[in-house]
Order: sequence, then structure tokens, then C-alpha cells
Amino acid sequence: MAFFKGFYVKCAGKQDTVAVIFGMAACGKDETAFIQIVTKGNSYCEKFSGKDFFVARHGFEMRVGKNLVNEKGMTLDIQSKGLKVAGEVKFGEFDKIKYDAMGPFKLLPFMECKHTVVSMQHQISGNISLNGVSYNFDGGIGYIEGDRGKSFPKKYFWSQVNQGDISVSASCAVIPYLGIRFRGTICFIHSKGQKFRLATYLGARVKEFGESKLVVCQGRGKKMYRLEIEALDGKVTNARSLLAPAGGKMSRIIHESVERKVSYKFTKGTQTVFNFTSNRAAFEYSEE
Repeated sequence: MAFFKGFYVKCAGKQDTVAVIFGMAACGKDETAFIQIVTKGNSYCEKFSGKDFFVARHGFEMRVGKNLVNEKGMTLDIQSKGLKVAGEVKFGEFDKIKYDAMGPFKLLPFMECKHTVVSMQHQISGNISLNGVSYNFDGGIGYIEGDRGKSFPKKYFWSQVNQGDISVSASCAVIPYLGIRFRGTICFIHSKGQKFRLATYLGARVKEFGESKLVVCQGRGKKMYRLEIEALDGKVTNARSLLAPAGGKMSRIIHESVERKVSYKFTKGTQTVFNFTSNRAAFEYSEE
């Protein structure tokens, strides 16, 4: 049996962004737990025995060795040759999506990867020391999502940003299922107390899907939602290497930026809900 499970915990302070990935991967009897950390300037991966991994069956909680994340916060403690990290970040109340991210797709067996969103945004505070560099998150914003399955899609686009009281999480991928392939998308938008969702299972249509741009529409006429996301900084200079699952093994290399210049525009019919550019957007594009 081959599978993986992991949570992506993003902490954006007033000055710096750090993303921490708690996870495990298994292929037959080979089980590996891991912590991956990515900053604007670097990325790190610390591997553990599968026995050092714990995830709660109910609620949100995951532990890898001495490292723990749950709804109250995150504690990190790794003292190895190449990575020394310690600290605690406290979380405020989670801003949750209305229902399961996969919608009816959650019931389908044999899906390559299933996605979840734990919190679109929440207040954070605390500090992390990473290889002698201190990161402060007082007054910052957090975001958490998760994935499980066998492999990441071979081709996908993903971006996430928090801008004031706006939070966006958007993904699109080529999804194999029972001998066919289709483009699937899930986009979540929380803006000034309103919650929007664009998804394949709700009739969303992918108009553009490339290395630097994603355009998704849903509905028609005055009720049509349109989300446009575009990376504006040309060739990426701060994308950092991360390990990703392939057949239950962490053997694939992907690249993520936790602070990239990206524009976001969302319209509802003729009304522009928001149109802004952030220099601190998380962004990934991968194509094997």
C-alpha cells in the first residue's frame, strides 16, 4: 500500500513568511515521517521514522517527533546537524470553509490526491528560531491546508495569499481517474465576511492554466464569478526546492515561493470584488 498525508502550515509575520509541512509517506513497509520548512531564502527537510508520526482521527492535530501542530498552535523542536529550529506560534480562531473542499469528489475511491483546507486565515503570534535567525509572527496571519493520497498531480498550479481581510486559495491540476484525465480546480475566496467557492463539481470552467496564470469562471451572465491570478515577476528567483510524493515515496522535487509578486482579481458579474497585487503570495507551478 502506498500513500502520503501532510499539512501545510503557513505563518506570515509583518516582515517574513515561513511555511512548515508536517507529513508522512509510506510505500509497502517503508514509512517515513518528515518536517519541511520553506522561507524566502531557503528550504529544509528533516526526516524521521514512521513511528515518530501521529495524526488525530478526529479534529486537527499532527505530531512528528517533538514537533506538534493543532488548533491552538505549532511547536517546533529540531536539533540536527543541518537544521536547528525551535519555537512556538499560537493560533487564533480558525476561519473555516463551509464544507469539505472536495465536495462530492471526497466520496470517489482511487483519487490520486485529495485536498482539504483547515483555515483560510487566523491570527498568529510567537517566534521561531531557524538556524540562528529569529522570525517573529506577532500580529501576523496564518493559513493551513492539507493533502492525502498517493501522489501529487503531474501538472498543477497553486497560489495562496492573505491581504487584509481577503484570503484566497486556488488550485488547478490535471487529474487522472480510472483511465481518463481532466482539469480540475478548487478555489476558495473569503472577502470581507463573504465566502465564495469555485470548483469543478460546481460547474467551474478553467479558461487559462499555465506556468504563470490561472483564470477560472463559474456561472453565467450577471451571476458569473471570474478569478484571475497571475505571477508578475517573470522568472522566479526565490522558488525553493521541496520534496513531494510520488507513489507514496517522497521522491519528486517541486519548487515553491512563499513570497512572490502575484496579482489577484475577482469579479461577480460586472462588479469587481477585489483587484490587488501582493509581493508576499505563496505560489507553485509544476509540470513533469
